[in-house]
Formats: sequence, structure tokens, C-alpha cells
Amino acid sequence: MAYTVNQDTTDVQGAWDELIYVVKDTTNVAEPNYRYVCQVTVGASVVMTMKQLPNNANAAVFNISDIAKAYVKQDENPFQLGSLNLDGDLSTTTVFATNSDALVTVTVDFGYEFTTTTNQPPVQVIEAGTTKTVKVVNGTFMETGSTAPLTTTAASDYKLNNTSDFFLSDAVLVGDAVIYPVTSTTVEGTTQRSFACLAFLNGDDIAVPNTNYVHVTYYNGTSLLGTGYFTNDTAQGGKAPAAGLTDGQSLIYLGIGPANLQVQALDVGLRPSANSGWTHYDVQMASSTTLAGNQKSAIYRFEKSPCIRFQTNNYQLLWWNSKGGVDSLPFTGKSVMNQDLKKVGYRTIGGNSYGATGLTGYEYEKRSNSGGKRSGRIETNTVLDLTTVEGDPEVLTPLIKSLINSERVYLYGIDTGLNQPTESAGMVQAYVTDSSMVYKKGVNEGLESYQLKVEISRRRTNA
Repeated sequence: MAYTVNQDTTDVQGAWDELIYVVKDTTNVAEPNYRYVCQVTVGASVVMTMKQLPNNANAAVFNISDIAKAYVKQDENPFQLGSLNLDGDLSTTTVFATNSDALVTVTVDFGYEFTTTTNQPPVQVIEAGTTKTVKVVNGTFMETGSTAPLTTTAASDYKLNNTSDFFLSDAVLVGDAVIYPVTSTTVEGTTQRSFACLAFLNGDDIAVPNTNYVHVTYYNGTSLLGTGYFTNDTAQGGKAPAAGLTDGQSLIYLGIGPANLQVQALDVGLRPSANSGWTHYDVQMASSTTLAGNQKSAIYRFEKSPCIRFQTNNYQLLWWNSKGGVDSLPFTGKSVMNQDLKKVGYRTIGGNSYGATGLTGYEYEKRSNSGGKRSGRIETNTVLDLTTVEGDPEVLTPLIKSLINSERVYLYGIDTGLNQPTESAGMVQAYVTDSSMVYKKGVNEGLESYQLKVEISRRRTNA
């Protein structure tokens, strides 16, 4: 039989890009009620069977991206690795984590159906030898000017094999490094540090065989302060690159912000507090415990933002980015909190008429503070106006673009709308209410800041 898959999508792709398959049957296409069939499998389950009439060339084009989108997503809570694992349990000896559904293998099989006799249902046939697979992340590798569908090398810049390759992050290269703003400062006797997490592809089956070690090097300006590394293995929460890894082991998270590094107990020399006076630290993937000559990624430079007068209002936004990983950004500029209340008013008569007898000690009385209008069923909606610290627009703008376009955003800060703010208020889901943004460029601007309006997703119920 001449049934062929003439065009397919393989390797690592983004679910938000077109995942195209073109098939052609030259034997059966003229049969009554003929339909091309595409069967989509995720994991071990067939999740969708699509059918399509032949096009003008007697072929069929299938796009499975809308199906893949429903089955791939970043994990909710990788941001505090080094302190907590993905289950939210205390774990200071794991800075890596494998993923749950951030990378999935989608399998497609092709065939046809047609009716063999009048008034009978069609007979469906899945052709042997038509099976194709693609590994999908919750993102896009499409760039301005790209032609769809993307090639099998679409994610090649995100496969950590040399110094021009990137983590799954929307932070961009500025000069010789990818700059990542972070905070680490002491305010009113309390040290406030920001979290950060990076994700990366991992394993021989997707041509990423060298993601063995993550090196961290602290500097004060140009002066080296200290250096060390973490090992991407099971003991530290990750998985050593090899052939035959599962989907969960093929994308790894790394907790690498100042807050993550300060809590981790794998190497106390890599804590910010052990490198007094640091201005930045560089993070780079390597295939060896020796960094020089074995680098497998661009340099990610985590720069400490300067202390400013609004530092007591230390907020951070963390989000799912457009490359299937996660990013974060501190908002340590001026912040303003607004709360809108939804409530129902009702009136009471007051007094003790339900228990009064008129006898001594049980006389009827109505005090001046009883009765009248009261509030009930109160729900409080909290909205924050947040501002970044002033910085280079070339660094901030790509991260702000990523944040504005993210489907899932989280807020971490000392005050998330409770009556008593605490430093350990934790991480809550948030919603960026801004529907437009004017982006700034370093070529025609000096140091700039961005302001966002963020709504805490869950209303506070005043029980």
C-alpha cells in the first residue's frame, strides 16, 4: 500500500507552535466516504482520533498543537528548590527536581477509513509503520520571521551543549552573559533574598548529554570570591543525562536564586552569606567538575539589585515563561496595596427580647452598642501596584514581556493582604491585570523601571 507520511514534526517542539503532519494515500483515497485518520496518544492513552477529508491534492494536513497544549504544563512550585521540594516538603539537599508534566511525548499514528458496503459504518485502519513521536514543552520557539512549521532544530539553542546555548528562560544575552536581576539585602534586621528557578532539557535521547554539573561562581566586581558546583543526579533531586530517560527526567528544574542558595545544605560555601560583599554570581552548565573547557551553556549572571528606600516592601513575581520553563523578577520599588470588599449588610433589632422575663436580673434592656446594621459574607479582593527597581531596559524588558504574556503567575512577598504581614507570608497565585504595556529600550532610554498591577487570585474570605 502506498500510504506515506510526507512531512512530520519530531524532536523537541513547543506546544504553542504548529505541530504539522502531512499524509498521502494513493491506494484507497477514491473509496466511498474516505477519510484520513490521525490517532494521537499521550503516555499510554489514545486521547484523540481526528478525521479529515482529502484536500485538493488528495492528501491531508493534521495539526496536533491544540491537543498537545492540554497535556503539557510547568509544575506549580519549583521556585523554592533548595528549601522545599515539589511536594512542598522541607528538603535542603535537593536543588534540582524532575518535572511532572512540563515535557510530554506525543505519539501519532495515521490511517484511513471508508465504507465498504451501503448503509454500513466505515471501517477504520491504522497503517503500520506510520508512527511518529514528538517531545513537547509548554512554550513556543517561533521567532519573528520564522516559517511554520518549525524545523526539527527549533529548540537547538536550548539544548545545553556549548557556550551559546540557553536554559529554558526568557532572559536574554546582554554582552557576555544572560543577566538575571535578584535581591539580597538586610532591612530592619531581617535578610530578604529573592528566589529564582531555571529549567533545562536533559538526556541523550534529545541530544543533551552533557548537563552533569552546574557551576556557581561569586564575584565582587571583577574579584573572585568563591566557586563550587552542584551535581545533576538523583541524590540532589535531578537525573544524570543518559539514554532512555522518562519525560519527567528529560526536563529538570534548578533552584538557583539567592534565597535558594542560602538555604541549601549541599555546599554551604555557595551560600550568599559565605561570600561577603558579592555583587553578582555566575551560573553555567558544564560536563565536568572542572568548568574551564567544559562549559555547556551561556553564562547566567545573577546581579544583586542595589538597596533602595522601598526595600521593606520586597515583592517578587514568578511565572511560567514562553520556553516551557519558569522565570522570576523582584519588584522592590514602590508598592501600593488596594483592597476592594464585597459584603452584604443586614439589620438587627438588638436587645435581649429573646431571653427577658421582666424579673429582677432578667429585665429587658437594649444597650447603645447593640442592634443596627452589620456586615456579613465579606470577601476581600487584594490588588498590588508593584514597581521594579531601576535597571537596564535591555535586561528588564524581555522579562516583563514574558511576564505580561504568561498564563500562570505567582506572587511572593512579606504582605499579601493579611492583617498581619510576615516575611514568611509565602507564595500565592496572582493575576496581572495590565492589558497593555509600553516597552522601553536601552538605546533611547537610561535606567528605567516598570510598574504592574497584580491581583491576588484568591479572594480573602473574612470568616
